[in-house]
Amino acid sequence: MRNDNATMVAAPHMAIETMVVQFAPVRLPKALRSPDQDVLDAFMSLRKSVFAEGKNWRVWLSCQSDLDQYDHLDAYYIVAFDPATNEALAGARLLRTDRGGRHPSRSETTYMVRDAVRGMLPGLPTDLCDAEPPCDPAVWELTRFASNGTVGAGQLVLQRLRTFLLEQGGERFVFLSPPVVARLAKSSGFANVVPLGPLSGDQSDKYRVYSADVSQPRKQEA
Repeated sequence: MRNDNATMVAAPHMAIETMVVQFAPVRLPKALRSPDQDVLDAFMSLRKSVFAEGKNWRVWLSCQSDLDQYDHLDAYYIVAFDPATNEALAGARLLRTDRGGRHPSRSETTYMVRDAVRGMLPGLPTDLCDAEPPCDPAVWELTRFASNGTVGAGQLVLQRLRTFLLEQGGERFVFLSPPVVARLAKSSGFANVVPLGPLSGDQSDKYRVYSADVSQPRKQEA
């Protein structure tokens, strides 16, 4: 059984497949799982190794996976994985920024950057953005970008991200990340990769909110 949203590309030492997966709250027995669930589970395990174990972030842990309040039915995931083993090599989570509308209730979650600015996320500063974070169906948020270090896997996730967002009518995405991810977005052909706020964090873990356009890359003239 193949996912219609899966594509395969040749990497220097392996074939890497990318897949778009939507969050599934029900965990079926292994014999009844679709490939989507296996890939999502593998990405959750990768997230745990990168964030909970590698960075010692305080997150919700469930069944040896990394879950937080933004893993819900509105979430999509772009995952690059090895089709021979289903090992997740890199991936990211996507949410539309209009979740909750213009005036969400004080207890209602929207998306991570906006909720941090609203003072709902202890540990993240409220001055992440110089202006009001976007609330727009054409703007998405990318979070939990993770990689196991496989060469090219992170770039493939961003390439698939562009295709997916264009299909969804997306025009722009925002992301809270170290500067290295912004450089990766630029090298992947995204235009107008610009900071939306100040550099935060300590010497070992600097991060910033960025925005990038999702327009098709220009074709080079012959």
